[in-house]
Amino acid sequence: MEEIASENLNESLDEEGIHELETIIKDLGYCDRIDVNYLLDYSGENDASSEVSSLEEIVSNIIENPAINEAEDDTIALEPVTHREAFKASTTLYNFLLQFENSILELLDTLRKIRDKIQQDLN
Repeated sequence: MEEIASENLNESLDEEGIHELETIIKDLGYCDRIDVNYLLDYSGENDASSEVSSLEEIVSNIIENPAINEAEDDTIALEPVTHREAFKASTTLYNFLLQFENSILELLDTLRKIRDKIQQDLN
């Protein structure tokens, strides 16, 4: 596979492409610019590809280490809230929002409906 990728790279980087890349780098005006040939023939470029695991290795690693798949349980147990507490909280939030001139009317209306529903359930 590396050979195919290398051949494709060589085909796409013909002399005209290398010259164009070299011109672009020169036009940037950096005093310490990189050599195009060093950029194209970077000695460590194939090192990373040798570290890539195959699909079989990835699957076997997951099967051997099931703890990797298990997500840490970060759920929080919620304490039950009574209707009275919910009604008090919705009333407090409604009164808080009424203090601001820029309160959204739809939000206030929705809170009023929620409060009314809680009141019905409370009775």
